Amino acid sequence: MKKVIAILTVIVFLFCLCGCRNKNTEPPAVAETPENRIERHLRELTAKDMAGRRGGSRGEARAALYLAHQLQQAGLKPAGEAGTYMQSFSMGNYEPVLVDKRMTFRHAPGSNNSVSENILGMLPGIEDKVIIVSAHYDHLGVIKDKIYPGANDNASGAALVLELAAALSREMPRCNILFAFWGAEEMGLLGSAYFNAHPTVPLDKVLSVVNIDSVGNLRPDKKLLGWSTVQNETSKYIVEVLNNEGWEIDWQKTDKHSSDHASFSGAGISAFTLLSPHWLDDNHTPQDTVNKIKTGLLAELLFAIKKALVT
Repeated sequence: MKKVIAILTVIVFLFCLCGCRNKNTEPPAVAETPENRIERHLRELTAKDMAGRRGGSRGEARAALYLAHQLQQAGLKPAGEAGTYMQSFSMGNYEPVLVDKRMTFRHAPGSNNSVSENILGMLPGIEDKVIIVSAHYDHLGVIKDKIYPGANDNASGAALVLELAAALSREMPRCNILFAFWGAEEMGLLGSAYFNAHPTVPLDKVLSVVNIDSVGNLRPDKKLLGWSTVQNETSKYIVEVLNNEGWEIDWQKTDKHSSDHASFSGAGISAFTLLSPHWLDDNHTPQDTVNKIKTGLLAELLFAIKKALVT
């Protein structure tokens, strides 16, 4: 609880600091493209002081502050707890382990007082229904003195969703859109599972969940990998728009890998995750760096998802 209070205090301080700047002393703003802004978000989320954004770490908390501030700047309404953008939850104890040459986490004995956060912002729409657009923002952190920056997994998805929130904030979507950034996904979908157990919006209002994970190394062929729970009219429409915009989705089922869409299956909510077919390249290694991210293709995917949500 002390950590949560401290984080909220820092948020207030940062917001006040930004509001108190003397605009006359700042250089004229340079117009940014969506691709530029996506790249800026990527570099912020993979910066050295983020330390790989391990769930429950200071690095993840810094990333949470950044995401919350960006949602506030976009004018989204807080959709977390106590009028904030944050939904905090306690974590168990986890340790890194190498599985099939890929670093991951497993639950470990012992106690741990770490806290992670979901970051939640709402964009009001015309209809009294909700579409969730989400991405997890945590990664592996620092293991044996090596930083795992997690540029593709999943700073790429978080950056895309951030820019989508900013772009849609100037529109009137047909449904309320909840922009969600899940914490501690790498420990086993903890953030999205916690949200389902303690929703900040009525789950019976949720039409569909569009989850973005590891899309930073897309190719010009505009092919996507899809993981899905159940489909409904809303999810089919979103997919149809993506197809019409030239994106081809290869839907697959796997018991070996998953993402945050799976947390919604128990509630019978239509949810799917979009990934790059090459998402396992450099996955969970220190080589998952920002210089390998295809920001132009991320911007193209952003425009297609935006079109699906406003038409």
